[in-house]
Amino acid sequence: MGTTLKANLEMTVNEGRYLKFLYQKQREESIQVGTTTIAEFFEVRPATVTEMLQKLSKKELLRYTHYHGADLTEKGIIEARKLLRRHRVLETLFARFLNYSSRDACEEATELDHHVSDELTNTICQVYGHPEVCPCGRPIYKDKECCEAKYLNVVRR
Repeated sequence: MGTTLKANLEMTVNEGRYLKFLYQKQREESIQVGTTTIAEFFEVRPATVTEMLQKLSKKELLRYTHYHGADLTEKGIIEARKLLRRHRVLETLFARFLNYSSRDACEEATELDHHVSDELTNTICQVYGHPEVCPCGRPIYKDKECCEAKYLNVVRR
């Protein structure tokens, strides 16, 4: 997908976690999930999930239809990919530099990914040669300013 990672919204950590989860299920695993599945994953009540989906809908990150579920909007896809990029780049750092297992790297990245700047993410990405997958084997989404600049510099030389 040629989506650039440009959205930069005010969002809570929990909102970001829901976006990442929905993106992973819908886009990476091609699975539609309902509120019950989401509630089980986050260990909350289905009513809590409904509230969160409504909040994300108001921010135009997804389209929510009661009893039919939610679909990410283009804006939601951009933000989810941006958060997943941060998460997976952090995982790479933790696994390669600190020798964390992929599971431990993922857990630590979950705690920090929402708080990391694009600049730090891009620096880590550059240091590790613009990795294409994280230690879990999932894709690391490219950032135009970071990863495509690498290829432009090669062509110019």
